[in-house]
Amino acid sequence: MFYTIYKITNILNGKIYIGKHQTKDIDDGYMGSGKHLKRAISKHGIENFKKEILFQFDNEADMNTKEAELVTEEFCLKEDTYNLCPGGNGGWGYVNTSSIRNGFENRIMQIKNTTEFLKWSKKGGNSYANRIKTDPDFRSKVSETTKIRNKMHPNGFINKNHTENTKKIIGEKSSISQSGPGNSQFGTIWITDGISNRKIKKTDVVPDGWKLGRKIK
Repeated sequence: MFYTIYKITNILNGKIYIGKHQTKDIDDGYMGSGKHLKRAISKHGIENFKKEILFQFDNEADMNTKEAELVTEEFCLKEDTYNLCPGGNGGWGYVNTSSIRNGFENRIMQIKNTTEFLKWSKKGGNSYANRIKTDPDFRSKVSETTKIRNKMHPNGFINKNHTENTKKIIGEKSSISQSGPGNSQFGTIWITDGISNRKIKKTDVVPDGWKLGRKIK
């Protein structure tokens, strides 16, 4: 078994991806598993990407250690990389490492502070929103970082509370939206046949065998 660290380069724009791969065939044609990289290959064509084997080991531990050394949080934040996650672990294992997790919580904010984005923002207007709409690559990268954040924190509102004033405003708006025609049940009534219940419009005729009200189960 070969345990390798490889680099894939987009020869059109110079962007790179560094990853690990274990295989019985060193020339198996594997071209990475990164989602951002795959989208780039689909967009530009496989012929515009070249692969190099940077390191080769005889065990998985050494391979993981080397990937962790190369694919750091700082490396992932570079504008010329397709990597989204620090290396050294498989799948979502990195989520359980607090230092890496904390780093990725900052990534969402840091992406707005890259040199590339700052240049864009000088053009004025609602630049972040505009770029999301007009730049597919930027939109894709933001999307992936958001998925990472959601993977770490499925409930984005965890450990947060509404203020009393906010609760009051929400309650008032809900009361308005749920009254009259704003209520999805407006203009309907319950009817029952003694076994099951259903709703009909107040203007509808109650079918034979049915009566107003409902059976409580």
